[in-house]
Amino acid sequence: MHEGDRFEGQPRTITSADVREFAELTGDRNPIHLDPEFARTTPFGRPIAHGMLTLSVALGLWSAAGITRDSLVALVSLEEVKFRQPLYPGERVHLSTEVLSVRPSRSHPGGGIVTYTDRLLDDQQGVVVEFRRVVLLKKRSPFTGAEPPSGATAENGN
Repeated sequence: MHEGDRFEGQPRTITSADVREFAELTGDRNPIHLDPEFARTTPFGRPIAHGMLTLSVALGLWSAAGITRDSLVALVSLEEVKFRQPLYPGERVHLSTEVLSVRPSRSHPGGGIVTYTDRLLDDQQGVVVEFRRVVLLKKRSPFTGAEPPSGATAENGN
């Protein structure tokens, strides 16, 4: 990982079943997510995905890309989370990530702290949610020129 590296993940469609399952898992059964008649009375006009579901999907898309699969030790923090627009069931989203900073970990020898900025985008490139993510990674050997795992593309901004 280097400052300025960028990654674009594969898309995923959010379904009504995803929203229902998230509601059951979390207990958040707010009618704005589950009841079309109620949702018609809101500014959104139809059911929307939970904000925390959109954030979870963003993190899941990173995981699915496999970029840090063998090196991730811990999620340290999520910062400055901003929900910019609703996510409706049936919409397709993808994750766009940029490495903001990389530094050695002071408390975990052999580890590094990487800060990313993440944006979950819809098909029109509208930002659904954006946030900063800080993780602890195991240090890897120097870059070998290998391609990133399938499902993601990388561009080095340096």
